[in-house]
Amino acid sequence: MPNRRFFFLTLFALLIAAPLGLISYKLLVLDYRMADLIPATSYHVDINMTVDGHGDDISMHTYLPKSDPRQHITEETQTSGDFRLDINSDPLNRIATWKAEAVEGPQSVHYSFVVQAQHVQYRIPTGLQIPKSYPPQLAPYLRAEEGVQVNDPLIDEAIDKIIPQRDIPISELLTRMHRYLQDELRNKNFSGYTDAITAYKLGEASCNGKGRLFVAMARKMNLPARSVSGLIMKSGNKRVSHQWVEIYVNGYWVPFDTINDHFAELPANFLTLYYGDEVLFRHSRNINFQYSFQITKKLVPKSSLREHIGDSMLNIANLYQTFESVGISQNLLKIILMIPFGALVTVIFRNVIGIETFGTFLPALIASAARDTGLLWGAIGFVMVIVLTALIRRGMDWLQLLHSPKMAILLTSVVMIILGATVLSVQFGLGQLAHLSLFPIAILAITAERFAIFEAEQGLYKAARVTVATLVVIAAAYTVMESQFLQSMVLAFPELLFVLIALNMWLGKWIGMRISEFVRFRKLIWSEAAK
Repeated sequence: MPNRRFFFLTLFALLIAAPLGLISYKLLVLDYRMADLIPATSYHVDINMTVDGHGDDISMHTYLPKSDPRQHITEETQTSGDFRLDINSDPLNRIATWKAEAVEGPQSVHYSFVVQAQHVQYRIPTGLQIPKSYPPQLAPYLRAEEGVQVNDPLIDEAIDKIIPQRDIPISELLTRMHRYLQDELRNKNFSGYTDAITAYKLGEASCNGKGRLFVAMARKMNLPARSVSGLIMKSGNKRVSHQWVEIYVNGYWVPFDTINDHFAELPANFLTLYYGDEVLFRHSRNINFQYSFQITKKLVPKSSLREHIGDSMLNIANLYQTFESVGISQNLLKIILMIPFGALVTVIFRNVIGIETFGTFLPALIASAARDTGLLWGAIGFVMVIVLTALIRRGMDWLQLLHSPKMAILLTSVVMIILGATVLSVQFGLGQLAHLSLFPIAILAITAERFAIFEAEQGLYKAARVTVATLVVIAAAYTVMESQFLQSMVLAFPELLFVLIALNMWLGKWIGMRISEFVRFRKLIWSEAAK
């Protein structure tokens, strides 16, 4: 069939050459910036609060982060059950209040958001002197307040110890205060309240005590200062917030952290929640209030990539605006674009390596759903649903039900198992497993039936082996689909999907020995080769 072969080769070459040519045109002519394709770090933060009601009205208050030039807050969602949420803002902070009447039993509230923040660093001009006066709006940041005893003689004593000659430039003044608090005032892991004077007397303090002493000394030296509270974002569960200080210098609020030795800088994993020396959570009494932060680190395409592509002449190839115009988020767009890559991974494992899985593209679909649960909890949830549903299916076989009603019961069972797992995961604080509800329910039901058929016809060992193989392919597809660099490339160059078609065409002509077959028959192959 020479004509068919010629057509295949021509189509294959076009599917490779056309996208590569278009990508070259974007990079060389339209000046797409490759630096923008390097993913940025983002953090998904869940605030989890639980209470026990005894028939009384309950209120809870906390602070929510605001977007500013350093940090960008998106994808804010909340689940509050019987509680009503009100959010009020002042010039600096956002205050969230949850209220409910006649609350009985355990209740939970969840608020989540995604944050991208930048590392910032300030250079304080050498020789800059302390101003004699400031605008009226800075007056509150120069006066004494509870916990910040600006006018106490011990604050003068501390300053005299650090700065015998007070008439020095701001940069040297702040350097000496920072080094004293960082190096000579010991870090103390203490969650209680420590005021400025107590921190100085003890010679040790946590972040809040050091911060109040820093603010007191700065204000005494006529430098406006304020406390800032937030989170140091690292993946995992935590209950500890953090406090640092900002000093008003030359028209800017400059950050200082004397626990982690950040002088005039703030790392990208610092989240600002609120300004002022306030309590993070306030709530009704006698409700057994508990809270935690669940933080997940992720890499996402840079916002500058989107902005730059949006200005290009080939905006028709940029899918952002088209999808957002109908309410489809960038995250869903990423899932849609990455599923073909997961399918390619599945094809390689099935056709080239020779691994048998449940379903042709089930691993790719499960991997796409597991982006919210994470690979570990996604795999645990997948196995749990498959095994429990397969047991239910065996019971229906004993009842000798027809196929269609049986599948409807399986589908309902999957829904019930997922709902039950979600409720239990919320109760036990397993935030990632709670996203199991995003798994494709119909496909799970079909897979559970196939597992049961494997187990009945070929034995439990065979069913377990195929399940493990499916999990291996899911893990491989998940790894590829979660590659943030690959996601950035596809979002910038969606024409790469044509290259995937070409690769699948090539794999569709695969007639060689699979790797699993080579391993299985290696002794025979080597013995034949030796003759």
